[in-house]
Amino acid sequence: MAEPKPEDLNLIAATAALLKDGETCFVGIGVPSLAAMLAKRTHAPNLVLIYESGAIDADPAIPPLSTGSPCIPDSSVMIGDCLDVFGDLQAGRIDVSLLSAAQVDRFGNLNSTVIGDYRKPKLRMVGSGGAHDIESLARTIILMPHEPRRFVPFVDFVTSPGTTDRDGRAYPRPTKTGPSDLVTGRGRFHFMGGALTLAETFAPFGKAEATEGFSFEVGVDPSFREGVALPPESLTIAAKLAA
Repeated sequence: MAEPKPEDLNLIAATAALLKDGETCFVGIGVPSLAAMLAKRTHAPNLVLIYESGAIDADPAIPPLSTGSPCIPDSSVMIGDCLDVFGDLQAGRIDVSLLSAAQVDRFGNLNSTVIGDYRKPKLRMVGSGGAHDIESLARTIILMPHEPRRFVPFVDFVTSPGTTDRDGRAYPRPTKTGPSDLVTGRGRFHFMGGALTLAETFAPFGKAEATEGFSFEVGVDPSFREGVALPPESLTIAAKLAA
Protein backbone atom coordinates (compact mmCIF):
# COMPACT_ATOMS: atom_id res chain seq x y z
CA MET A 1 0.00 0.00 0.00
CA ALA A 2 1.27 3.47 -0.90
CA GLU A 3 2.50 5.64 1.94
CA PRO A 4 -0.16 8.22 2.89
CA LYS A 5 0.50 11.77 1.75
CA PRO A 6 0.56 14.73 4.18
CA GLU A 7 -2.78 15.91 2.76
CA ASP A 8 -4.30 12.51 3.54
CA LEU A 9 -3.10 12.71 7.13
CA ASN A 10 -4.39 16.28 7.47
CA LEU A 11 -7.83 15.14 6.27
CA ILE A 12 -7.97 12.35 8.85
CA ALA A 13 -6.62 14.39 11.76
CA ALA A 14 -8.67 17.53 11.08
CA THR A 15 -11.89 15.54 10.78
CA ALA A 16 -11.17 13.64 13.99
CA ALA A 17 -10.71 16.97 15.81
CA LEU A 18 -14.32 17.92 14.98
CA LEU A 19 -15.73 14.86 16.78
CA LYS A 20 -16.59 15.39 20.44
CA ASP A 21 -16.27 12.98 23.34
CA GLY A 22 -19.62 11.35 24.14
CA GLU A 23 -21.18 12.03 20.74
CA THR A 24 -22.90 9.33 18.71
CA CYS A 25 -21.36 9.16 15.24
CA PHE A 26 -22.62 7.45 12.07
CA VAL A 27 -19.45 6.25 10.33
CA GLY A 28 -18.69 5.24 6.77
CA ILE A 29 -15.87 3.08 5.46
CA GLY A 30 -12.50 4.46 4.40
CA VAL A 31 -11.29 7.84 5.61
CA PRO A 32 -14.43 8.38 7.78
CA SER A 33 -13.56 5.23 9.76
CA LEU A 34 -9.94 6.32 10.12
CA ALA A 35 -11.01 9.73 11.45
CA ALA A 36 -13.47 8.22 13.92
CA MET A 37 -10.93 5.64 15.11
CA LEU A 38 -8.34 8.41 15.59
CA ALA A 39 -10.79 10.47 17.67
CA LYS A 40 -11.47 7.48 19.96
CA ARG A 41 -7.74 6.91 20.40
CA THR A 42 -7.06 10.52 21.37
CA HIS A 43 -9.48 13.13 22.72
CA ALA A 44 -12.84 11.30 22.41
CA PRO A 45 -12.62 7.84 24.04
CA ASN A 46 -16.38 7.84 24.66
CA LEU A 47 -17.32 8.55 21.04
CA VAL A 48 -19.99 5.99 20.05
CA LEU A 49 -19.37 4.65 16.54
CA ILE A 50 -22.37 3.33 14.61
CA TYR A 51 -22.06 1.54 11.27
CA GLU A 52 -24.77 1.08 8.66
CA SER A 53 -24.62 -2.70 9.03
CA GLY A 54 -26.18 -2.38 12.50
CA ALA A 55 -23.04 -2.34 14.67
CA ILE A 56 -23.46 -0.03 17.68
CA ASP A 57 -20.63 1.33 19.83
CA ALA A 58 -17.90 -0.26 17.74
CA ASP A 59 -14.18 0.15 18.37
CA PRO A 60 -12.43 -1.70 15.54
CA ALA A 61 -8.85 -2.71 16.22
CA ILE A 62 -7.90 -2.30 12.55
CA PRO A 63 -9.42 -0.20 9.75
CA PRO A 64 -12.45 -2.08 8.38
CA LEU A 65 -12.69 -2.82 4.66
CA SER A 66 -16.50 -2.84 4.73
CA THR A 67 -19.34 -2.42 7.22
CA GLY A 68 -19.36 -6.23 7.42
CA SER A 69 -15.67 -6.61 8.29
CA PRO A 70 -15.21 -8.89 11.34
CA CYS A 71 -13.34 -6.18 13.28
CA ILE A 72 -16.58 -4.17 13.53
CA PRO A 73 -18.97 -6.70 15.15
CA ASP A 74 -16.12 -8.21 17.19
CA SER A 75 -15.65 -4.87 18.95
CA SER A 76 -19.29 -3.73 19.20
CA VAL A 77 -21.39 -3.46 22.33
CA MET A 78 -24.55 -4.31 20.36
CA ILE A 79 -25.29 -5.85 16.97
CA GLY A 80 -28.55 -4.84 15.37
CA ASP A 81 -29.50 -4.27 11.76
CA CYS A 82 -30.09 -1.40 9.34
CA LEU A 83 -33.57 -0.83 10.73
CA ASP A 84 -32.16 -0.32 14.23
CA VAL A 85 -29.53 2.24 13.31
CA PHE A 86 -31.65 4.16 10.82
CA GLY A 87 -34.46 4.14 13.36
CA ASP A 88 -32.05 5.77 15.82
CA LEU A 89 -31.14 8.29 13.12
CA GLN A 90 -34.79 9.15 12.48
CA ALA A 91 -35.45 9.44 16.20
CA GLY A 92 -32.67 12.02 16.54
CA ARG A 93 -30.35 9.81 18.62
CA ILE A 94 -27.33 10.23 16.32
CA ASP A 95 -25.41 13.47 16.72
CA VAL A 96 -22.98 13.56 13.83
CA SER A 97 -22.16 11.73 10.61
CA LEU A 98 -19.17 11.51 8.28
CA LEU A 99 -19.82 11.42 4.52
CA SER A 100 -17.95 11.71 1.26
CA ALA A 101 -19.11 11.69 -2.38
CA ALA A 102 -18.02 12.15 -5.98
CA GLN A 103 -19.21 15.78 -6.05
CA VAL A 104 -20.03 18.50 -3.55
CA ASP A 105 -21.30 21.99 -4.32
CA ARG A 106 -21.15 25.32 -2.52
CA PHE A 107 -24.36 24.47 -0.63
CA GLY A 108 -23.18 21.10 0.68
CA ASN A 109 -25.31 19.01 -1.67
CA LEU A 110 -23.61 15.67 -2.33
CA ASN A 111 -23.70 13.55 -5.48
CA SER A 112 -22.85 9.85 -5.49
CA THR A 113 -25.38 8.88 -8.19
CA VAL A 114 -24.36 10.07 -11.68
CA ILE A 115 -21.91 12.31 -13.47
CA GLY A 116 -23.70 14.13 -16.27
CA ASP A 117 -27.38 13.88 -17.19
CA TYR A 118 -29.30 11.36 -15.08
CA ARG A 119 -30.89 9.66 -18.10
CA LYS A 120 -27.71 9.56 -20.19
CA PRO A 121 -24.86 9.84 -17.66
CA LYS A 122 -21.18 9.86 -18.40
CA LEU A 123 -20.79 7.71 -15.30
CA ARG A 124 -23.33 5.94 -13.14
CA MET A 125 -22.20 5.37 -9.55
CA VAL A 126 -23.36 3.37 -6.53
CA GLY A 127 -26.04 5.83 -5.43
CA SER A 128 -27.25 6.84 -2.01
CA GLY A 129 -27.10 3.83 0.26
CA GLY A 130 -27.99 5.57 3.50
CA ALA A 131 -26.36 8.88 2.60
CA HIS A 132 -29.61 10.72 1.81
CA ASP A 133 -31.09 9.92 5.22
CA ILE A 134 -27.81 10.54 7.02
CA GLU A 135 -27.22 14.09 5.75
CA SER A 136 -30.91 14.89 6.19
CA LEU A 137 -31.13 13.75 9.79
CA ALA A 138 -27.73 14.37 11.43
CA ARG A 139 -25.10 17.08 11.61
CA THR A 140 -22.80 16.08 8.77
CA ILE A 141 -19.07 16.54 8.29
CA ILE A 142 -18.12 16.14 4.63
CA LEU A 143 -14.69 14.68 3.84
CA MET A 144 -13.17 15.37 0.42
CA PRO A 145 -9.72 14.94 -1.11
CA HIS A 146 -8.56 18.15 -2.76
CA GLU A 147 -9.51 17.23 -6.33
CA PRO A 148 -11.00 20.29 -8.06
CA ARG A 149 -13.29 18.21 -10.31
CA ARG A 150 -15.21 17.22 -7.16
CA PHE A 151 -16.06 20.84 -6.26
CA VAL A 152 -18.79 22.19 -8.53
CA PRO A 153 -21.18 25.18 -8.42
CA PHE A 154 -24.10 22.72 -8.23
CA VAL A 155 -23.99 18.93 -8.26
CA ASP A 156 -25.15 16.97 -11.31
CA PHE A 157 -27.59 15.08 -9.08
CA VAL A 158 -28.62 15.68 -5.47
CA THR A 159 -28.06 12.37 -3.73
CA SER A 160 -27.88 13.96 -0.27
CA PRO A 161 -29.41 17.41 0.35
CA GLY A 162 -27.23 20.20 1.73
CA THR A 163 -28.49 23.62 2.79
CA THR A 164 -30.09 24.96 -0.40
CA ASP A 165 -31.50 23.68 -3.70
CA ARG A 166 -30.57 24.85 -7.22
CA ASP A 167 -33.12 27.70 -7.04
CA GLY A 168 -31.77 29.05 -3.75
CA ARG A 169 -34.54 27.63 -1.57
CA ALA A 170 -33.48 26.33 1.83
CA TYR A 171 -34.33 22.68 2.43
CA PRO A 172 -36.80 22.19 5.29
CA ARG A 173 -34.99 20.05 7.86
CA PRO A 174 -34.76 19.38 11.60
CA THR A 175 -32.53 21.76 13.55
CA LYS A 176 -28.84 20.86 13.97
CA THR A 177 -28.89 18.61 10.89
CA GLY A 178 -27.30 18.89 7.45
CA PRO A 179 -23.76 19.91 6.50
CA SER A 180 -21.78 21.69 9.20
CA ASP A 181 -18.19 21.40 7.91
CA LEU A 182 -16.31 20.31 4.82
CA VAL A 183 -12.74 19.12 5.36
CA THR A 184 -10.03 18.60 2.76
CA GLY A 185 -6.34 17.90 3.22
CA ARG A 186 -5.70 21.63 2.85
CA GLY A 187 -8.36 23.30 4.93
CA ARG A 188 -11.69 23.34 6.73
CA PHE A 189 -14.78 25.06 5.39
CA HIS A 190 -18.16 25.64 7.00
CA PHE A 191 -21.49 26.84 5.65
CA MET A 192 -21.89 30.46 6.69
CA GLY A 193 -25.30 31.66 5.53
CA GLY A 194 -25.75 28.25 3.89
CA ALA A 195 -22.79 28.67 1.51
CA LEU A 196 -19.29 27.20 1.59
CA THR A 197 -16.93 29.47 3.56
CA LEU A 198 -13.23 28.94 4.26
CA ALA A 199 -12.62 28.82 8.02
CA GLU A 200 -8.97 27.72 8.26
CA THR A 201 -6.12 26.15 6.35
CA PHE A 202 -3.72 23.50 7.60
CA ALA A 203 0.04 23.92 7.54
CA PRO A 204 1.75 24.28 5.12
CA PHE A 205 -1.19 25.36 2.93
CA GLY A 206 -2.46 28.90 2.47
CA LYS A 207 -5.75 30.44 1.40
CA ALA A 208 -5.05 30.26 -2.34
CA GLU A 209 -4.01 26.60 -2.16
CA ALA A 210 -7.13 25.63 -0.18
CA THR A 211 -9.41 26.85 -2.98
CA GLU A 212 -7.11 26.09 -5.92
CA GLY A 213 -9.04 24.84 -8.94
CA PHE A 214 -12.52 25.50 -7.52
CA SER A 215 -14.99 26.53 -10.24
CA PHE A 216 -16.84 28.97 -8.00
CA GLU A 217 -15.95 31.73 -5.57
CA VAL A 218 -15.59 30.71 -1.93
CA GLY A 219 -16.25 33.14 0.90
CA VAL A 220 -13.75 33.61 3.71
CA ASP A 221 -14.79 33.69 7.36
CA PRO A 222 -13.88 36.97 9.15
CA SER A 223 -12.21 34.76 11.79
CA PHE A 224 -10.21 32.84 9.17
CA ARG A 225 -6.96 31.23 10.39
CA GLU A 226 -4.11 30.35 8.01
CA GLY A 227 -1.56 27.56 8.36
CA VAL A 228 -3.02 25.90 11.47
CA ALA A 229 -0.68 23.18 12.79
CA LEU A 230 -2.51 19.93 13.51
CA PRO A 231 -1.41 17.98 16.63
CA PRO A 232 1.71 15.89 15.88
CA GLU A 233 0.32 12.98 17.95
CA SER A 234 -2.83 12.89 15.80
CA LEU A 235 -0.82 12.96 12.58
CA THR A 236 1.39 10.12 13.84
CA ILE A 237 -1.59 7.93 14.77
CA ALA A 238 -3.31 8.81 11.48
CA ALA A 239 -0.21 7.62 9.60
CA LYS A 240 -0.28 4.29 11.44
CA LEU A 241 -4.01 3.79 10.77
CA ALA A 242 -3.67 4.70 7.09
CA ALA A 243 -0.54 2.61 6.47
